[in-house]
Amino acid sequence: MRSAMTSAPAAAASPARPARGALTVVTYVLFAVMLGGTAPTPIYAIYAHRLHLAPPAISVVFAAYAAGILLALLLFGGVSDYAGRRITLGTACAVSVASSTVFALFPVLPGLLAGRLLSGVSVGLCTGAATAYFAELHPDRTRAALIASVTNMAGLGVGPLLSGFLVQYLPHPTAVPYLALITLQLPGLLLVRLPEPVADRRLRIRPQRLRVPASTRRPFTAAAVAVFAAFALLGLLAALTGDFLTDGLHDSSHLLVGAVVFSAFGAAGAVQLLVVRLRPSTGSVLGMVAIPVGVALLVLALAAHSLPLFLTGALVGGSGAGAAFKSGLAMVVAAASKQQAGEAASGYFFAAYLGLTLPVIGVAVLVTRSSLLTAAGCFAGVIAVLSAVSVACTVRLDRVG
Repeated sequence: MRSAMTSAPAAAASPARPARGALTVVTYVLFAVMLGGTAPTPIYAIYAHRLHLAPPAISVVFAAYAAGILLALLLFGGVSDYAGRRITLGTACAVSVASSTVFALFPVLPGLLAGRLLSGVSVGLCTGAATAYFAELHPDRTRAALIASVTNMAGLGVGPLLSGFLVQYLPHPTAVPYLALITLQLPGLLLVRLPEPVADRRLRIRPQRLRVPASTRRPFTAAAVAVFAAFALLGLLAALTGDFLTDGLHDSSHLLVGAVVFSAFGAAGAVQLLVVRLRPSTGSVLGMVAIPVGVALLVLALAAHSLPLFLTGALVGGSGAGAAFKSGLAMVVAAASKQQAGEAASGYFFAAYLGLTLPVIGVAVLVTRSSLLTAAGCFAGVIAVLSAVSVACTVRLDRVG
């Protein structure tokens, strides 16, 4: 995430007012790439049925997405600072198209793993470059970061809703959603008409170090635990909602799967707009109170076979995840010096995407060895402990500060 935190080159001073046309194009490109991050969610049940995949296999396919993001962040996190914003975003679009093509042409386990890995790489490339581009196109860096964050969550939310609708009502469910994603990438060609803020362009790959600066270790601990829990909840819903609805609530609607995931990510994006005026520590604590409440509601919904309760849990938990994510990042970056902000942010995102993978795989394994309710209860217990640790660390920071 170095490119998201570095200043624009001297030759690319921020304009006096937003370059609305360029902002619109970059916002759309980020949104379209993020769609691919969660679009396969309603299709997992079809893959599981056709390929005889157990929940652990589905969770590993989902985890390949996070692995792709981490790979892109670690190897190419700052590449747009040297190669240029446009070419990096264009490459992200091309990799996203390649991901959808692999999914459509090779609906077998190796194809699913390759498609998810490519999807993660495209997201990792796009988020850093787009965030940096927003900061150069908009005079208010805080608002630019908010645009990037909300667009990110909006894309992740709309992706499963779109594919759920297409799978539910159109033929060829393992191909049509990906053809739609490819089509939605076409406006990315407008990138060639945008100004390029990086004046001295050259290809230079500098792996991002994963080191937490000493000055940020206390706030980093509180924020990293929070974002791990937040992304664990979002990852669980994105990977296993189909299993929860089918086995726990006896509803196999693909559109409903998409609607549940949309609710969680949509709430996460909307809440970021509401907590923008709160102190980061306050927003983080609120988020870490809401997340375990949301998870508890999900567990109660499975026990009671209640869809309204399940949707409520997704909304409450998603809201908490959005608040924790935005507030935690603000805490980490504010505590770091300007020269260390990139390292601190990279460590923060590393914690986030570990949360997106490890708990999901753990729950999927538990599902095969115990009941769905037991696995969900264990997950709720872990989230409760993580939330308590994060709140305690954050409150202690406020008292010391």
